[in-house]
Amino acid sequence: MNLAQISMRFWTATMPAISVMAPVLAILLAVSGCILRWNAVSSFFRRFVLRRSRYDYRRIFQEYLERFNAITDRRELYPALLAAACRIIDTSGASLVIRDSKDRFQTKASCGLRPFGFDLDNFTPFLSWIETHRRVVTRKDFVSDKSVRAAKNDGLRYCVQFNSEACVPLFVNDRLYGVINLGERRKGSYDSEKKDLLKLLAVQFATAIHNASLYQALLRQNMELQEAARLKTQLLANLSHELRTPLSAIIGYNSILTEELHTRLNEDQRVAFDRIQANSQKLLNLIETVLLLNSLDAGELQITLSSFDVRETMRRVARQFAAAARQRGLALSVEGDATALWLTSDEQKLERILWALIDNAVKFTPDGSIALSSRLSADRSMVEIGVRDTGVGIQNADIAQLIDDATPAPRARGLGLGLRMASRMTDFLGGRLRVRSEAGSGTHFTVAVPVFAVDPHGSGIHS
Repeated sequence: MNLAQISMRFWTATMPAISVMAPVLAILLAVSGCILRWNAVSSFFRRFVLRRSRYDYRRIFQEYLERFNAITDRRELYPALLAAACRIIDTSGASLVIRDSKDRFQTKASCGLRPFGFDLDNFTPFLSWIETHRRVVTRKDFVSDKSVRAAKNDGLRYCVQFNSEACVPLFVNDRLYGVINLGERRKGSYDSEKKDLLKLLAVQFATAIHNASLYQALLRQNMELQEAARLKTQLLANLSHELRTPLSAIIGYNSILTEELHTRLNEDQRVAFDRIQANSQKLLNLIETVLLLNSLDAGELQITLSSFDVRETMRRVARQFAAAARQRGLALSVEGDATALWLTSDEQKLERILWALIDNAVKFTPDGSIALSSRLSADRSMVEIGVRDTGVGIQNADIAQLIDDATPAPRARGLGLGLRMASRMTDFLGGRLRVRSEAGSGTHFTVAVPVFAVDPHGSGIHS
């Protein structure tokens, strides 16, 4: 039997079997094709026919993104963002490239991806292209999308770790802050639906990074302010020591000279000595006021409680202004009888309050009188000390500004530190400072302090 006859017998025997198997093979091939294209078909059917997404956006944003606002350290935030992106997108790995203040890009975190083995400075033009076009771009786009042809070469060199990669730009204040690089081993993994999700995630990730950056900036600023406050406190302490020492000597020697030369001084000389004494004391009190405000601001002020006659304290402070009042032709008086009115508080700080109020009254009373008064409140829990003058008065709109902000009113003389100190010191003693005034009709300050003050740093009376 020759070769032709053998071939004829083979095909005669197998043709019936082939004719039977052909439809089966066709069906298997069709099913295989459908299975291979199922992802694309199901995605199209779900998105455009059923109008559904395969991602549960509400769960994603609640489960993953809300907790990012609680992370204030960017070193912890970066890995958390990448880990969340890998879980949400179901991708193999991710890395984060951040742009520093010098416009250089550096890899700051990675998840399942090796850090780039090349110098990112060589890809500055490519990253600038991403910043300009503000879009999520994939490796597949660089191969098949003509709209990204200008960045094709750099893009393919940048996306070298996986078969399918995506570059997701992060913008903060309309400036490219960084790029998240996502990698997947399956080709063509980043379809349009996944790109839409990545765009939303990019906005949320950038917001979380921006908030963390603001928080850290505030921390740095707060530390700088604390250091500045510490230096200010130290400077004022040193300055006060340098100023108080010679001032105390001037005040002391002036008092000695005044007493020794009292019988030999004429009126002009006596006035000159009184002015030296008054102005030296005023300068010393100004230094003390600045230091007290500084201690209040720093939270370092201590209270020393003692029991004392508040009316005697008032008379003692008033005597310090007797010479200044005489020079201006003012009548300075302490009203009430000689009956003691006892108070448990910090006497030295109450003296500072009264000194500031009387000094203000003398300064803004061109003629007339200044009167001090004291009484118990109706419920006998507070001692109310009044300082009333017949001076120029204060506009109602300026009262809060003077006391709270220490801002001098129009045409006012001085820095306004005294009234601010008086207000804050009264609060420190547990009391309150009230003001009644009208422009041109004088001013009435009332200092109300508890009869029995409480030490904010403890309790009891300290001497």
